[in-house]
Amino acid sequence: MTRIRIIQLTDTHLFGTPDRRLMGTDTYQSFLAVWDKIQSSSFNPDAFLVTGDLSQDESLKSYQTLKSMLDSCDKPYLWTCGNHDDAHLMHQVNPGAMKPYLDLGNWQIIMLNSQIPGQIPGFLSSTELQLLEKYLSENPDKPTLVAFHHPAYTIESRWLDEIRLKNADQFMNLIRSHASVRAVINGHIHQERDQLIENVRFLSTPSTCAQFKPKSDDFMTDNRCPGYRELELMPDGTLNTRVVRLEG
Repeated sequence: MTRIRIIQLTDTHLFGTPDRRLMGTDTYQSFLAVWDKIQSSSFNPDAFLVTGDLSQDESLKSYQTLKSMLDSCDKPYLWTCGNHDDAHLMHQVNPGAMKPYLDLGNWQIIMLNSQIPGQIPGFLSSTELQLLEKYLSENPDKPTLVAFHHPAYTIESRWLDEIRLKNADQFMNLIRSHASVRAVINGHIHQERDQLIENVRFLSTPSTCAQFKPKSDDFMTDNRCPGYRELELMPDGTLNTRVVRLEG
């Protein structure tokens, strides 16, 4: 059996018109630069995961733009909602990308929706938690990567901790009874983190556009470059990962 390669993209914040900016960043050009870096890399992914805030203005065109880029790579991909997204439009543009489950042989990927419509913090509904329980129970021996938008752990940043996953304790209690969960990935916080909690890797990933300053009590942007995350899921259930950023 071989390793499985995944690329996580998050917080693209695309607009319906390509020249608009978020916190001074042209999100379309920034995403294009990230995409070009992926294409020129020797890291050949088996799948892409896009973990929320795909759009900034909840426009049909923003989702169509992202779909056209992902389709050009001819690899499977899943996307899920962030607090800025319109789930109806995401499903309209690509219903297949909204699937909650991806079987990659050695590993399984479970994508959850942590969006509370109209709010910034996240919450995993009973439906989402039941879905997670279902897949974990059906494949108890298959190493599992869980992905959703909002972090389920403390970020050491007061303003971001106030808008993380509201029912993080409920999520943590669920995965404690399933040793197959090896990693949980999220976006939302526009910065890189890698934290081991009870033998599970919790990974946050930079945005493909603007970044937030780590460990700041109040909202503050950071001058670090946009990026994405590479993950290698190994046959023995371990994983290797690194964040790749643009240069300059």
